[in-house]
Amino acid sequence: MEKDKFPKRKNIHLKNFDYKGNSHVYFVTICTFKKNNYFNEEKHAKLITEELIYRKDILKQVDLICYCIMPDHLHLLMSFSENYKSDLLNWVKTFKRFTSKIIKEKYKLNDLWQRGFYEHILRNNESIINKAIYIMENPIRKEIVKKVNEYPYSQIFYDPL
Repeated sequence: MEKDKFPKRKNIHLKNFDYKGNSHVYFVTICTFKKNNYFNEEKHAKLITEELIYRKDILKQVDLICYCIMPDHLHLLMSFSENYKSDLLNWVKTFKRFTSKIIKEKYKLNDLWQRGFYEHILRNNESIINKAIYIMENPIRKEIVKKVNEYPYSQIFYDPL
């Protein structure tokens, strides 16, 4: 098939925005390959949790407001810490590459993540609160649990105000 016959991928990221620095809060969604429910397995979800906490507490790359690992996707509400000098695209790419490699080595699972990711730049405290609530209540909406604190693969770190 000729190159021009392939559908052009939709650009979902803002043009002329550098996605760097610690002055922005990002709502990020990363989906699993073909929306497979890989994170129904505790060992997979636990590995992702550990890597997020490592990047937050040890590497000090990100300030996580909250996260939720759903069966087929990951939601993050985050900003970069002052010492992280790269951009969001690089951070997500590195996170996906590392977690894919570890899960493939440990559990023989190929193709963990879907290509690309979705992001939204939050612009005020009200939208940060709304997104944090949305993220933390996702397992309730999907009827996995009845209360936020019953879901083991999500965590809120601090009040975003």
